[in-house]
Amino acid sequence: MRIIVVGGGGVGYELGRNLSEKHQDVVVIEKSESKARRFQEALDVMVIVDNGANASVLEKADIKNADMLIAVTQHDEINIIACMLAKKYDVPLTVCRIRNSGYVDQTSVLTPKQLGIDLVINPEKVAAMEISRMLHFPAASEIEYFNRGKVMMLGVTVGKEAGIAGVPIKNIQMQDQEAIIVGISNNKGEFVVPGGSDIINPGDKIYLLGSSGGLKNLCTLLHHESCLIRQVTILGGGMISLMLAQMLEESNQPFFVKIIEKKVERCEELSRLLRKTLVLQGDVTEIAMLKEEDLETADAVIAATGDDRSNIVAALMARQFGVEKIICEVRKPQYVSVYSTLGIDSVINPRLLAAAQIVRFTRREEVVALSILQNEKAEIVELVLPESAKVANKKIAEARLPRGMLIGSIVRDGELIIPSGKTKLQPGDHLVIFAVPQVSVKLDRYFAPLATRGVRNHRAVDIPGTE
Repeated sequence: MRIIVVGGGGVGYELGRNLSEKHQDVVVIEKSESKARRFQEALDVMVIVDNGANASVLEKADIKNADMLIAVTQHDEINIIACMLAKKYDVPLTVCRIRNSGYVDQTSVLTPKQLGIDLVINPEKVAAMEISRMLHFPAASEIEYFNRGKVMMLGVTVGKEAGIAGVPIKNIQMQDQEAIIVGISNNKGEFVVPGGSDIINPGDKIYLLGSSGGLKNLCTLLHHESCLIRQVTILGGGMISLMLAQMLEESNQPFFVKIIEKKVERCEELSRLLRKTLVLQGDVTEIAMLKEEDLETADAVIAATGDDRSNIVAALMARQFGVEKIICEVRKPQYVSVYSTLGIDSVINPRLLAAAQIVRFTRREEVVALSILQNEKAEIVELVLPESAKVANKKIAEARLPRGMLIGSIVRDGELIIPSGKTKLQPGDHLVIFAVPQVSVKLDRYFAPLATRGVRNHRAVDIPGTE
């Protein structure tokens, strides 16, 4: 698949890296020489240093043979023009990063389709939605839904007194909860798709896959007290904070939301846009200010200042005040390990989340969804098993899947099945597969239709959480 990426910032780089690792034919157009050099030095992609909203530049990128154009510069107008030009060249799929909702909301004169856009992506909105989900399910640091909500994936840290700590996975009884452990990330940063002999230790982050209802009953097994988030304090008043506050105001669960923002003008703007949220002016890195605003009474603190160092300082102070649930926005991936060292495992990377949403758009016909863990150490793929797939009509034990690839769940005729080695895979099964990057590239070998094995077919689809 030939994919043109216009924009070499954070989202563009994540896309270039992810797609090139999947052996896609990627061309990146970036005006800044320094950003373009980063691609040239680190990734196996073609780079053009120029303006992607120019027809002659797009022709240099062989736009006439492109299967997809993704416009993710910092400027909405450039992204829209690039997509409009792409449609003039009959590019089948276009993805556009748009921050200003006025371009695509119901009051807009032109629809996204009329602008030549198949998918609108807003990294800040995707991040706000992820944080909202965490607040509704506070025991988890990562949450994903599959098969229209029937299947849930949770990333949860194992408590010191957890009943499963020190026990081999084969001896852990979770049948009643309809769940399976599909991944373990330990304190050393090592990640494994576990086998029966692997042991979970306190402090490990485990990934559970199972029924949405069943997983909600696992908090006691993991030594997480059941808690309900009521009071939320958001540190920083950027777009993520605004969108999150709007979502919490509309939630069926009652939240008392407070935003602390340093700039007076932004505080005034937030006050006009929000109906129920209390907006306060102050510096979130000053401990006296946070003490004055009773930070210790918050059930959850969201550090979303737009600056990694400020977020780290704010998170440390929230921890000092005894706040149990702390969620941090992280801009630069290298800071993720810092949060882990500090014991803060709920981090949100808007760029990685946006890239993951877009990568879903490049999937094969039979692939229903694709998610990337925040630490980029595994992928979760939901697909419908084709009749001619290599593993169809075989027991899982007979499929000989490689180490690092695990079928976590099957939905068959509307019923959830947590499979074992004896489970037979049937055509039409909805599978959720957990795989580390080294083996995820082998998915086609086992699950693609015979006629298209090694060939990528694509379609335009709607992705939850996007416009």
